[in-house]
Amino acid sequence: MPGPQDHLAEGGRVPDQSRPREADLPHETRLRSDDLRARLERLPANHPSSPFRDDGTRKPPPRDLSEYELPLPDDPHSPADSDLSPADQARTNPDGSRDYRGRHLTPEQSKAAHQILTERDAVEGRDAEGNYGEHGLTPAMRRIEARLEHGHLVENTEKFALKDPDSLKEKLADLIARNPDKPYDELAHEIHDAIRYTLIFTAESYTDSMWDAHGKVEAAGYALEVRRNSWESQEYKGINSRWLDPASRQLFEIQFHTQESWEAKQKTHPAYERTKDPRTPVDELRSLREYQKRVSSAVEIPLGAADIPDYRRDGR
Repeated sequence: MPGPQDHLAEGGRVPDQSRPREADLPHETRLRSDDLRARLERLPANHPSSPFRDDGTRKPPPRDLSEYELPLPDDPHSPADSDLSPADQARTNPDGSRDYRGRHLTPEQSKAAHQILTERDAVEGRDAEGNYGEHGLTPAMRRIEARLEHGHLVENTEKFALKDPDSLKEKLADLIARNPDKPYDELAHEIHDAIRYTLIFTAESYTDSMWDAHGKVEAAGYALEVRRNSWESQEYKGINSRWLDPASRQLFEIQFHTQESWEAKQKTHPAYERTKDPRTPVDELRSLREYQKRVSSAVEIPLGAADIPDYRRDGR
């Protein structure tokens, strides 16, 4: 009994044996888009899937649902930021470029950001499971804390130690925009708060305790790069300092606060973030800064804190 192959052979059409027969393919694979379109065109006008209205005019094309989707963050375990619009969500594009809150990084710039993140994570001290050993900046800061006569690292220090990757990339994009002629890999290494710590002192012991902690950090082998005193600032109270780990050449930040000034900083941080966004309207900027001033004005300035001098090594 002749089979399909024999009938094809009689007609002079022998199929390519290296390719699967159409009958063996899934129905979805065999159904061509133009065939489907033609079938839809032949549906009655009142059919729900018909491309035509009852009066014979063509329906508008369906909306692209991807316009309404929230982009997935790089970290599959991290949810999208509910405070941001879909357009502002962190997005890594197919070419490797990066968009977040109106900032853009080219594929090469994004790669530099990933590199600095990899390097700083190793220097900070935690392993892939999030555990610490003897090495790294965070274990070192815990040892310094244990030797302080007064004061302590802020609660959940390990949680706050690493700057959020999206925020770091946002900061890099801003640095590149302000320094277009400077190599972006160099700018990435200048982000001094990629790793940061906060020491809390009482208002009564603040000044002496700050100097005590300062000396112990230096004794541990770290070099002070910058110290900025903001106790007389209207919008922010505290001291921020920038340090260098000579072994890794990694910069890190230490903030010196009272509990009150730390809480004020945390309370005003969302407003501060809005002031950094170049798209924030002028009127809103004014309101945000007034809010920061109101919160900061209630913070007690420790005796002698305003007299602690600023410092910048080698004109940095």
